[in-house]
Amino acid sequence: MSDFSESLSLPGGLYLEASEERFRLHRLPPWQASPADALSAQGLARSTRQLMSGAMYAGFSAAATTATGARPSSAERDVFLRYVHGLAAGWRTTGVTPGAMRRAADRLEERGQHAVAAHCRHVAEEETGHDTLAWLDMEALGLPAATFVERLRPRTAIALAERHRELAEAAEPIAVLGYAYVLERTSLNVTAEVIAEVEAALPAGVFATRCLRVHSAVGSDIGHVDESLEFIAGLDARDRAIIAREAFNTARVMGGGDDYPGDDAMRDMLAELMQPTPALACA
Repeated sequence: MSDFSESLSLPGGLYLEASEERFRLHRLPPWQASPADALSAQGLARSTRQLMSGAMYAGFSAAATTATGARPSSAERDVFLRYVHGLAAGWRTTGVTPGAMRRAADRLEERGQHAVAAHCRHVAEEETGHDTLAWLDMEALGLPAATFVERLRPRTAIALAERHRELAEAAEPIAVLGYAYVLERTSLNVTAEVIAEVEAALPAGVFATRCLRVHSAVGSDIGHVDESLEFIAGLDARDRAIIAREAFNTARVMGGGDDYPGDDAMRDMLAELMQPTPALACA
């Protein structure tokens, strides 16, 4: 049996243990105080991976138990329409990242955390322009992008973007690394097969998966995840605890509900936005 070398208390009476091979979660009874955190002075990439995975799993699980509202049925999951909705969501989260990471870097620099500040600036540089990719994808589909993103405001994406801004201004700006890790790690669920399914649903001859490909298991994010783990593992125990707890919190926001409005609502919106102008209609 694995020896758990890392342990961390999480919100909601959860206690997380991690080894280099696995993680384990406990739900403590209300009358029992959480044990003190026990993170090694120097982390390892493998145990840090399990710590972050456990924190994310706990966050998504917590969200699932409190999610409210109806979810679209399996019949209301048209691949194309879902993808168009995802473009609006992706545009919002990618647009915030560079500025939030640079702001966090400035504040970390002021605190003397120069290496972390440099890492945040590196992330900001890597993510700059990714919102433009989503915008180009919308335009490639014939959408009036400016009107579309004003009309379609996915609440989960908006909540995530706002959280990123708030973390950059928070008492512990290093928490932005926990947020960034969750978004990068979840993007690896977009496999080559998922991309192929989306592209098969697009109009013939249209290339509109720029943003999706970058944030996928075949894009740059797979390298970003490993790079992030190596960096986080090299931080002290206190900073790793802050980052892992933010991974929990971000996952809880991300998993807070499926805000896809359903295929009929999406069709109606697209039909309205993509109607020909009167001049073209009379031509």
